[in-house]
Amino acid sequence: MKKVYPDRIVNIPWTDLFDNIFSIDILDWGGKEKQYSDVEVVFISDLLEKRKNIEILKMTDQKPAMYSNVYSPEDELEIFKGLFENAIKNKKRIHIVWVTLKEEVEILEEYYEELRFLREDINCFAPDFSVPLVTVSVKIENLMWKGSDYKAMRSKIFFQPPIRESWQVKAMFKWINRGVTAWIYIEKHSSEIEEFLSDCVKNEKILPITLAKTLKYNLEQAGFNWEDRELTINY
Repeated sequence: MKKVYPDRIVNIPWTDLFDNIFSIDILDWGGKEKQYSDVEVVFISDLLEKRKNIEILKMTDQKPAMYSNVYSPEDELEIFKGLFENAIKNKKRIHIVWVTLKEEVEILEEYYEELRFLREDINCFAPDFSVPLVTVSVKIENLMWKGSDYKAMRSKIFFQPPIRESWQVKAMFKWINRGVTAWIYIEKHSSEIEEFLSDCVKNEKILPITLAKTLKYNLEQAGFNWEDRELTINY
């Protein structure tokens, strides 16, 4: 078995050197009552709920894909911009949970370029997450599903913020792999989620070290210290 760290992968003593198993630690979400050091945690869903479009919600029985606009991308982006600009203006550290939009992470990418986190040799970012005033996470469900899944899944994937279109989901993967997104938010663990993360590694959608960073080490660097749980991946 191999242990995955933020900068290396090593064989665990007394385990089979030739097996195909990764051990990755997950920083276990402890609920909103947790203490967050000096970082304010903001859930976009709490703010977006106030803008819920009831008229569109009534149409989702017949047209489930319309659920994405019950909480519109325009409203989410406006909320994000307000949070970002306020944090920068007041020099206040915040962590924004549940971004779903390419446009949101592009704003963050530009900010991280200004902080000189971009490594031009690999065209990716190598942030010290203790430095930025703004960090973000993406909810695991917003990686697992895409807009076309509404047809089959219907209300089973009526999450908030909503599942977005496939190109927005691809953008979420892109900025995980570019090093901009700090964390993958998992509220409740399940075998389905663990299987999805395993598939991400097997299919090289997310490299093992990158996954380890976005499940634990980036957020620890930002000042969050919660309990760990182990994820084992057969690859």
